[in-house]
Amino acid sequence: MQSAIERWKALIDARAQQMNAAYAQVGSSSAGYWDRRARNFHRATKDRTASDPFFQKLRQVVTPDMTVLDVGAGTGRFTLALAPLVKQVVAVEPNASMLGFLEQDAAAQGLSNITTIAKSWQDAPAELEADVVICSHVLYPIREVDTFLAKLSAATRHACYLYLRALHYDNFTAPLWRHFHGDERCQQPGYIDALDVLYEMGIYANVEIVKTEGSMRFPSLDGAVEELQELLILPRDEQTRQELRTLIEGWLVERDGMLAIPVDEMVNGIISWTV
Repeated sequence: MQSAIERWKALIDARAQQMNAAYAQVGSSSAGYWDRRARNFHRATKDRTASDPFFQKLRQVVTPDMTVLDVGAGTGRFTLALAPLVKQVVAVEPNASMLGFLEQDAAAQGLSNITTIAKSWQDAPAELEADVVICSHVLYPIREVDTFLAKLSAATRHACYLYLRALHYDNFTAPLWRHFHGDERCQQPGYIDALDVLYEMGIYANVEIVKTEGSMRFPSLDGAVEELQELLILPRDEQTRQELRTLIEGWLVERDGMLAIPVDEMVNGIISWTV
């Protein structure tokens, strides 16, 4: 029988193999993926933090004398929201483009208690620690998940919080993947897989199921085509572009002046444990 860690790695390996084959077909690679997506990610998430269940949970936990470590901070949505509530936030983020948005917003908001570390968590200093450690939507591509989680737990003085989806946007764009690639999209691990791994590691975590609005939104149909070409690993030729445009034109729905994939809500798990 496959262990939880073996199952996690099998999911990662199958997806990586599929994506590498797709990138080879278009003569590209995943290098620079988050550089290309940083601006859209920042736009889609920056104004949605206050109502997010993960932030609502954290704000009940933190106090003004606490420190927070945000692992895989991205463009800083939770770092920026928590900074006014705590003594210090250390944001670990390897992507320079994502980190640039975080630092730009921190300066604009006059937040002086944020420290940034431009490294992956795997390469971050082993001595990093904080009262509360958070890790939001980061684990999905991490193959050595047990090592990653063990380092998170070791850095925690009080509690650790993970935020992971039950189902990914890939589940909803799967018909598009099938149309262009001819096979089923290999899925990423979800919160239940992380919970199983933690259990196998001897960490008996709590989980709270929460729902959020779908956040995959686009400013225009052309913007949707551009981003979905990236997500679906499609050629950048005009024929493919027009084919994708035709497929999504009647599929996307209008929400708050934006175009969105037709998903009303996303189910997520907030996993937490104390040390």
